[in-house]
Amino acid sequence: MTSYQRYLDDDVLPLEPTEARKIKKNVSKYTVIDGKLFRHGFTNPILVCVSGEQCTRIMAQLHE
Repeated sequence: MTSYQRYLDDDVLPLEPTEARKIKKNVSKYTVIDGKLFRHGFTNPILVCVSGEQCTRIMAQLHE
């Protein structure tokens, strides 16, 4: 997620060529709105990207 956001914000790619190629290939699926990374979903119009503690908290709330 961080690599995609860094590329969209600052046009900075990772140094590893395979990772950079992967980001260039898939970056059209992502957008940054108000500093948050979103992914265009197949069935949903837009999905928010979360990581770490946010993901754990959301999954715990969903399974309650």
